[in-house]
Amino acid sequence: MRLHLATLFLLTLVAGWLRFTGTSFGLPGLFRPDEEYMLNPAMGFVNDWNPHFSIYPAAQMYIQHFALFLYARAHGEQDDFREFYAGDNYPTAHLVARGASATLGAATVPAIYFAVAPIFGIPAALAAASIITFSTMHVLNSKFATTDVGTVFWLTLAIAMILRIANYGRWRDYIFAGIFSGLATATKYPAGAIVFGVAAAHLGACWRGRGLLRAFVDPRIYVAAILTFLAFFCGTPYTLLDWAQTLRDYTYQRTFIVNGYSAAGYGWQWLFLRTMPDCFGLAVCILLILGMLWATTGKHGGLSLLAFIGATFIALIRSHQLFYRYILIPFPAMVVLSAILIADLIELAETKFGLRVGKVIAISCVAFMLMPSLIRDLQLDHLLRNTDTRIIARQWLIAHVASGSGIAEIDDTTLYGKPPLRDIYRIEPFANPLALRRKNVSWILSDSYPALFYSRGPLPNEAAELNSQAILVFDTDPLLYGAPTPVFDPNDAFYAPLQHISSVARPGPRIRIWKLK
Repeated sequence: MRLHLATLFLLTLVAGWLRFTGTSFGLPGLFRPDEEYMLNPAMGFVNDWNPHFSIYPAAQMYIQHFALFLYARAHGEQDDFREFYAGDNYPTAHLVARGASATLGAATVPAIYFAVAPIFGIPAALAAASIITFSTMHVLNSKFATTDVGTVFWLTLAIAMILRIANYGRWRDYIFAGIFSGLATATKYPAGAIVFGVAAAHLGACWRGRGLLRAFVDPRIYVAAILTFLAFFCGTPYTLLDWAQTLRDYTYQRTFIVNGYSAAGYGWQWLFLRTMPDCFGLAVCILLILGMLWATTGKHGGLSLLAFIGATFIALIRSHQLFYRYILIPFPAMVVLSAILIADLIELAETKFGLRVGKVIAISCVAFMLMPSLIRDLQLDHLLRNTDTRIIARQWLIAHVASGSGIAEIDDTTLYGKPPLRDIYRIEPFANPLALRRKNVSWILSDSYPALFYSRGPLPNEAAELNSQAILVFDTDPLLYGAPTPVFDPNDAFYAPLQHISSVARPGPRIRIWKLK
């Protein structure tokens, strides 16, 4: 038992190291989209706890608020903690909020161990903890001040209770299943699909016990439902108290869900042929799928997790606004099912080859399967520690272009790929060079990145005008030509690949700057 706990402790340390490394990505530039929607409300809770923003629920904002408060107090700010992050120190707020995500990401490793161990044994629990530790998709999103990894943590605790309901059916299992399900939904709305897992576990337990009809009069499931609602309300109360704001944001977001754009496609092909292989690598992707298939054999709790996964998959394939990180919602349930399969294979190997040889074979196979993920994790951390191209471009402009000068930006409708310049320079949209000269604009900037539509670069007619009437004076390109093409989520814009990471020298797009002749 001590060896098992020591292994878990080591995995948790490694998980924390992988997740905290590189959390300074892009700073002092604020280059991770969506962080501002979390951090600004977290900093703004003064007279009430209303974020005045309901596209995301508020639970993770509250966690970030307390992390920011405690960090400022620990560094001597005794009055208004917001003063600590004022001015040039504002990027520190992003770093602290990212640290809150990294903490929850590392904490998911022991959480999934203790979810699995009492039901399916130590080998399955260590297998699940190992998959979480080295998952590049989970490592990457743990570095950002967003909702995704916090949601995975609460979902993992809810999954622990689902497994206990399916196997024990105690009152406390239902109580905590309701609480954790509500907190997961209060962190990210789609996590509400976990209630299908709770309901399936309850029905399965009643089917094996006192009869299916008794399930509908059993008070435990209604207590779980009430506690789910109460935990959701406590985690994001103004979703209900400020219903007008919630309705406005829902109406706004619905347009994207119904009519949005996904550069990677939609439906089952997006899920199984793009998202899962790109996010997890081919070996782990196959393992996750086999784990789901193995769960249909009737392992206690497995079908309940399949109900949750199925509800999530249906929602994903019907949406037209898709990001790879959405796969993190069913991810912990898929990990548990894969770990059950691994444990059964270990038992088979021990039976056929003997206890010691079987364990060596099993451990070697799991290590071989997870090794590519570890390599990608290390490459990702190395990449994110390097200076972003947008920071390099900003530094060059400050050194060579006078403050207040006019700079024309190509494709100025999308700012994710641009260096932060609006506090120093007069930014104009790109136009005919003659028109730019009339506006006293001499400098043109573009960002380009073939894998991301956020950085389209100059169109052919724009490139022709630049070649004839301007001189290229600055060019920083992160892509290593001749290397395999890096694989990204084409809908996201933080310029960090998931596959072929070594093909990229640093984060950020290619930045080019021209000066008009």
